[in-house]
Amino acid sequence: MNRLLLTLVCLLGFSLLAAGKEPAETNAKVPTIKVGVVIEPPFVINQDNQWSGISIELWEMVADHLGWHWTYEVSDLSELLNKLESGQIDVAVGAIDRTAEREKRMDFSPTYINTGLALAAREDPVTGVLDVLSHLGDSAFLQLTISLVVVCILFGMLMWWVEHRHNQDHFGGQMTHGFGSGVWWSMVTMSTVGYGDKAPRTVAGRALGLIWIFLSIVLLAAFTGTIASSMTMDRLGTRLSGVQDLRGLSVGSTKNSEASLWLKQNSITSKEFDSIYLGLAEVENGEIDVFVGNRAAVIWQMAKFDQDSQLAVQGNIHPERLAFALPSGSDHLEAMNVAMLKVLESRAWRFLRSQDGEEQILANTLGSR
Repeated sequence: MNRLLLTLVCLLGFSLLAAGKEPAETNAKVPTIKVGVVIEPPFVINQDNQWSGISIELWEMVADHLGWHWTYEVSDLSELLNKLESGQIDVAVGAIDRTAEREKRMDFSPTYINTGLALAAREDPVTGVLDVLSHLGDSAFLQLTISLVVVCILFGMLMWWVEHRHNQDHFGGQMTHGFGSGVWWSMVTMSTVGYGDKAPRTVAGRALGLIWIFLSIVLLAAFTGTIASSMTMDRLGTRLSGVQDLRGLSVGSTKNSEASLWLKQNSITSKEFDSIYLGLAEVENGEIDVFVGNRAAVIWQMAKFDQDSQLAVQGNIHPERLAFALPSGSDHLEAMNVAMLKVLESRAWRFLRSQDGEEQILANTLGSR
């Protein structure tokens, strides 16, 4: 009896001891991650101590999936990367470009957004007929116009060759007269005017006419789109397409941003601002010629800018692959990468990305929260 009682007491004691140790062991398995962040809307937003932004949303989905706890610590980009390399933080989250040089010093998660640096400059609005006529000498306009004329002549010649024997009224007579009628027909058909004074009667002629009708729709659409694009690009006060075009201009960027570092690497002096908003304001006021920043971030800020703003965003002068950064050899890397790939394949992430494409999802969806 005493032996039985002693056994029961021992079992109860072991049970209480195990129960007392279990929470501590469980808690030990849940790390608290120190997350360094660079505040740059729409990737990282802090409003009234409430965190949001697409990078924050993604990080929290990954951390929740792993059951991790975390704390946020704000730094600028240079300070953030230094803290990461020294092990003061566990993960860097924000608009952080995954580059070959950085890959030697730290580890990265999978790329979650492909974006780039863009240029914001003042618009030069089209104000009159002379502005429109000034584009008639553009190389794109001349090339397309000559191409259209050549194709029209070709189809006019083919229509005359098919029709002139059986359709003397419309395409007959002397060769020059019939050939001219064919070109006239192709011109009015392409322009969708279709006077009806010249029309094919044979089966071959009508088949050729149908081909030309559909082809001319495509050609006119390409012509119109190219000219509209050219005129839109010319609305920028400064024609810019790459880093070489920035030399000799007054350039702005945000302090310690990817744009600022990239400009320094290319030996371009820039005036640095505390925010994109301040930089865009100086562009609009004429204090600087162009502002360089992350394309999505600039568009997001312009959406919140004065609606009467005379600014336009141009180009993608430097591609960026955004990812989370971790110290080299981090114990959290493998688990985080697996969880992140699962999140990137999830319906929740696809919904977040599908709102309006890369720029608008960043500019509108998260910015309005």
